[in-house]
Amino acid sequence: MTGQANQRYVVVVQCHLVVQRCSGYFCELSFDRREGGFAGYPAGQPLRSLYMTCGGCCGRGLQRKLTHLLRQLRKHEQLGPKDVVVHLASCLTHENFHGPPCPHLEYLKTLIHRTGVAVVEGTRISMLSEQRRRSGQYAKAAGDGCH
Repeated sequence: MTGQANQRYVVVVQCHLVVQRCSGYFCELSFDRREGGFAGYPAGQPLRSLYMTCGGCCGRGLQRKLTHLLRQLRKHEQLGPKDVVVHLASCLTHENFHGPPCPHLEYLKTLIHRTGVAVVEGTRISMLSEQRRRSGQYAKAAGDGCH
């Protein structure tokens, strides 16, 4: 993925419905270990992370949340949109045991792009989900293969 070596702040956006039963532990573990969707970040790179939800269907609140974050980062840390990357959690981008991909995925990406922040699809690669995709139980995911 382009530009990951230069990012200073990673925002992981989870599905508002899924987060009611998922703590995000495996996404955070993947971030900490620089695995799955986070494999492109160099180990030992000082990198901060923040986890938030999309705000609920249709995700319109996400742009407001990101705009607020960017305003605070600019004011308190002199960071701008080019220093931030949003990872859309695998619960949003790929079919898995939480459910199908978000029906508003393209809209979410449009909202994020409006803030000037880069977007990456996927966080954690679940071996069980991969196995279920190969067996046909889950639909094959488009994109980077992170689930």
